[in-house]
Amino acid sequence: MSTWYTNVKRAMNTRRTTGDKWYVPGSGGPAASFGTVRPALSRMSSLFVVLQVILFHVNLPAGDALKFLGIEVPLVADPRADKVTLRCEYDLEDAELYSVKWYKDGKEFFMYMPGSSPPGCDFQVEGIKVDVKRSDSYQLVLLGSSDLYGQQFSLAGAYGCEVSTEGPNFLTAYREANMSVAVLPKKPPVLEGVRPNYEVGELLEAECTSAPSYPLAELAFLLNDRQVSSSLTRNLPDLRPEGILVSTTRLGLSLRLERHHFPGGSFTLTCRAVLPGISVARALSTDVSATLSASNQRLAQEPPRSGSAVLACTIQLLEIFFYYLIIA
Repeated sequence: MSTWYTNVKRAMNTRRTTGDKWYVPGSGGPAASFGTVRPALSRMSSLFVVLQVILFHVNLPAGDALKFLGIEVPLVADPRADKVTLRCEYDLEDAELYSVKWYKDGKEFFMYMPGSSPPGCDFQVEGIKVDVKRSDSYQLVLLGSSDLYGQQFSLAGAYGCEVSTEGPNFLTAYREANMSVAVLPKKPPVLEGVRPNYEVGELLEAECTSAPSYPLAELAFLLNDRQVSSSLTRNLPDLRPEGILVSTTRLGLSLRLERHHFPGGSFTLTCRAVLPGISVARALSTDVSATLSASNQRLAQEPPRSGSAVLACTIQLLEIFFYYLIIA
């Protein structure tokens, strides 16, 4: 089989095109476009090439196959890590590997060809740094960075692995998976400002600070397991240096305590931190309890009266007053 025919065969089986023309490997230019035939190529010669390819497929050896077993991409990568490892798992069976290519958001940034020297080659894509020496036909190693000023966060995206075999089959398989970038908080938020006991009518003021994270944590206060209205909270300025994305979040609370805030003579205030958009990050929370002051303990023994109960009692007293006023 001629080298030209081999290149045309590979071009027709490759999954990636430029415009409407197949680019033939090793030819230095595009092969004939079967979508829009050039005027210089007659209909007869085009049909002849297509028939050759069809006959070639009919007589393919039965033993050659390419099985794509999976792609391993971390759901969440910490950009502060020294490296992030991705894997492409496949079974060539009796076929011979031609190349493994890696893509990020559709852009090729690494290619491994065992027949080349050196076999690994990386291409410049913003935010991506490949450890070529530790990357091979199955493993891709991305270098992390100790600099937390933004550019390394472009690691997030869709990563694709494309595997191609040599002839006579020239098979190609492709898989992709998404990777998010996050710095997960290592501890629950800190809740400050809550005293051991309060009286009815006092002002409860508290502050909550999340552990450093990326993206920034979203904070919320809960009183006795019920979320406090955002109208009673205020965002406080963070303490991060300008430009650094990994930081804390601070939230303040101001609430006038009423009788119903002390069921059983005490209340529990909770601060909850959640990382938005990161499904694998669990919510972290901190609880602090406080009791009703001793001077208000008698109120704690009485169930809180509703407005309707107070109104009914007032009406009853007025009826008794007018009754004695009439008979007097």
